[in-house]
This record gives sequence, C-alpha cells and structure tokens, in this order.
Amino acid sequence: MNNTSRIKNSFYNLITGIGGQIVQILLKFVTRTVFIHMLGEAYLGVNGLFTDILSLLSITELGFDTAMNYRLYKPLAENDETRLRMMLKFYKTVYVTIGIVILALGIGIMPFLKFLIRDYSVLEELNINIFLIFSLYLFQSASSYLFFAYKSCIVRADQKGYVLEIAQALITIISNVVQILVLVVTRNFFVYTIVLVAFTIIINLVNAIIAKKMYPNLFSKSKETLRKSEKTDIFKDCGALFIYKVNGVITRATDNMIVSAFIGIVTVGFYSNYLLIYNTINTLLNRFYSACKASLGNVFAVSETAKSYYFFEVMNFLTFILYGTACVGISVVSNEFISFWLGSQFLMPQPIALLLGIEILFSGIRNNLGQIRNVSGAFRQMWYRPLLGIIIKLIVSLVLVKYLGIPGILIGTIVANLLTNFLVDPVVIYKYSFNNYKPVKCYYIRNISYFVVLAISCVLMFVICNLIVFENAFITLAIHIVLCAILVPGIFIICYWKTDSCKYVITQITKIFKKILRKNV
Repeated sequence: MNNTSRIKNSFYNLITGIGGQIVQILLKFVTRTVFIHMLGEAYLGVNGLFTDILSLLSITELGFDTAMNYRLYKPLAENDETRLRMMLKFYKTVYVTIGIVILALGIGIMPFLKFLIRDYSVLEELNINIFLIFSLYLFQSASSYLFFAYKSCIVRADQKGYVLEIAQALITIISNVVQILVLVVTRNFFVYTIVLVAFTIIINLVNAIIAKKMYPNLFSKSKETLRKSEKTDIFKDCGALFIYKVNGVITRATDNMIVSAFIGIVTVGFYSNYLLIYNTINTLLNRFYSACKASLGNVFAVSETAKSYYFFEVMNFLTFILYGTACVGISVVSNEFISFWLGSQFLMPQPIALLLGIEILFSGIRNNLGQIRNVSGAFRQMWYRPLLGIIIKLIVSLVLVKYLGIPGILIGTIVANLLTNFLVDPVVIYKYSFNNYKPVKCYYIRNISYFVVLAISCVLMFVICNLIVFENAFITLAIHIVLCAILVPGIFIICYWKTDSCKYVITQITKIFKKILRKNV
C-alpha cells in the first residue's frame, strides 16, 4: 500500500478517470438521443424526477462514507492492517443498514409520488406505471449499498482508484450498448430500467472482487472490532456531515422536483437535457478531485501545515481554471449544442445556460473547500452552516419559481452557495484545517480577483463566438468549444503567470509532457 508517489497515483487516477469518463460521456449522449426518439420527453421527465428523489433519499448515508475515508488515510500510510480490518468490518455493517433504510423510506414515499407531478394525467395517457418504475429505481439505489459497495473504499483511499475506473468504464460501455439495443428493439421503459439495475449490481460486484484480490488480508474474517468510543466518535462526525450531506443533496436534487410540481413533467424533460450537459461536465471535473483526494489526505496525515496550505492554494487556482472554463463554456455554447444535438425545438431561454454556468463554478469552489474539510477532519465546526444554505436555497427558489420559472430555481442555488459556501466555509477551513496559518482575507481577495478575470473572459467569449459563425453548425460549435477551452485557461495563466500556484501547475504539466515525449521517442 502507498508504494508509489502521491503525484504519480493522482496522475494515474486522473487519466483513467477522465479517459473512462469521456467514453462514458459519448455513450451517454448517444443513449439519451435514442431514449428521446424512442420514448419521448415525458419518459425523460420521469427519469429525471425519480433520479432526484433517490438522490434525496441518499442523505440516509449521513456522510458516513466521508467520515470513514478520513480515518483510513493514516492506517494506510502506516500499513496498519489490523485497524483497517476493524474499520472495514464496521463499514460493511453500516452500509447494509443504510441500504435497508433507503428501501424502507422509498416504499414509504411511493403513495405520494403522483402529488409531485403537476401534469400526472400525461403519464396516465401514456400508460406509465410510475410505482413499478420507481420500485426499480429504488432497488437500483439501495443495491449500491447492499451489494459489496463498501469494499471499493479501501482501493480509493489507498490512491489506487484508477484500477476501479478502468473496470467501471468497460462495464459502463457494455451497459450503454445494451440500453441502446433495448430501446431500439423493445421501446419499453420498464425493460430499460431493469438493465440499469442489473448493471449497477454488476459494477459493485466487480469492484468488490477487485478490492478483495488487491487486499486479501483486509477482508479475512476477524473477531476484532472497533471500540465503542471509536464508533461513537465516528457517528459524531456523521452527525455534522449529515447536515453537509443534506445541504448538498437539496441544493442539487430538488430542482427537478420543484419544476415537476410547479411547471410540469414535460418541462423536466427539456430541462434535464441542459442538466445532462451540466452533470456531464461536473462529473468529468470531479474526477480531478477524486484523483487527488487520497493523495491530499496522505499530505494532511504526514505533512506540516505549510505544505498542506500550499497544495490548497494550487488546488484553488486549478479550480478556477477548470470550473471557470466550464462556466464560460456552458454559458456560451449550451444552446448551440442543444440545437445541434436535438434541434431548436428543445431550446430553453438563455438565462438558464448562463445561470447553470455560474452554478458549476460555485460547485467547483464547494468541492475544493469540502475536499480540504473532509481530508483534515474539520466536520463538526460550524455544522449549522449547511442549514443556512438549505433554508436560503428553498426559500429563494420557491418564491422565484412562481415569477421566473427555472431561472428562479437556479438563482436560489447560486445565492445559497454565495452566502454560505463562499463566505462561511473558508473561515472554518483556515481556522481548523490550517490553524490560522494565514488570514482568511487572503482567500477572499485572491478569489475576488479570479472572479473579475473570469467575468471579463466570459464577456470576451460571448463577443468572439457571436462574431465567428459559419454556415455549418457543427464547425461553428466545434470552434466555439475549442476557443473556450484554450482562451479561458490562457487568460488565467497570463494574468497569474508570476504566482507560485501558476508556476507549480506549469511545472507539473511540463514534467508530464516530457515523460510522455521520452516514452514515445
């Protein structure tokens, strides 16, 4: 365990994660296209609504996954197999319990499903049995906890997540191909959903087999268990993390529910196409954090505060480059992409694309701060902060949706993130994770300058993309995407060329390219 360098492991995790994700993204869009043409927008709306409901049920995890992973970094660094066995044994018990609770809560929600759908009569006309379909989605969600999912945590915590990514990418490719075949041959939403459930179980089973093969000693039967005081301490962390979990889920998973209840299930289908772009890019960028999480946890476990803080500054700079580019790209190109992909009849008003772009930027900021909080164990401090985010999100969204529609919901999310994640979380991180190594005002000043540069970049890209238009829509779209991907990071590098964070990023990229060139020469 931990036999190779942190940077090398992070690089492997990043490359395999992004590579596999790109393949999955392409297949996902193909599958979505076939789905729309074979089944229609109403089915798409049902898919989006049920996915969000089950995301809401996932709060029963109570942040347990994060609390446990934090405690795995040190024994992994010290090769303490006895302690690792005890923790994994406890992990298994809790995860099975979570799966059972999700099943029970889902069954309890089923009688109220039709009240969440304003135009329920549309589904009745299509003979869609929402209770049967929801049962399959529910089993898919619960199966993630019931079927050996706990075993994969040790692989990721030991910086070897790239092994799982390769296997998952292959299975996902097969899954998407089978989904497409089922849609084309049967045009049956029920059979399509069964395929989703089956492959979720297969992925977890394969992950479990890989983990057991890599760490055979950690899954052997043992009478050793964690002390009661240790379990109590973990659950105290879970209590604080539960609030963060609720905040994250409500921020992300209630949009389709509000749209369905106040506007209609068909609109959920249209909006879900934009969300697919948002979620695809967000998932792809999250691979960056997933790749670095275990390595960052190792840094906090064995290094001094100065080094941890230095890596935080680098990650913050990279966050604005990566998510800032995504912000501009979504704002400028989303409508073009939807028009080219599905047709102009699926377009929604421009503020939606712009607001989704702003939201993905705040998602990156939240991820970066949350990453530091999770690997440093700063769970309980200011635990009430996420409650403020939930209240602000729901109040603003529910008020504005009546007047602005979907843009009102997105504004609620952005306002909640700005007033809580951006303003409050850095105070907690700087005080408890970095022991006030530097004043928190440094974070605000630096990030405000990043916001200004990003805003200028966004305006510039809107102007450039409006000027560069060709008769061929695909060529225009491709050029606009390339311009966003090159110019936004380029502007950031030019503006912050002399900073330590920028120099570090450029140095590491240069080293990677030199290694690649040496291998190919």
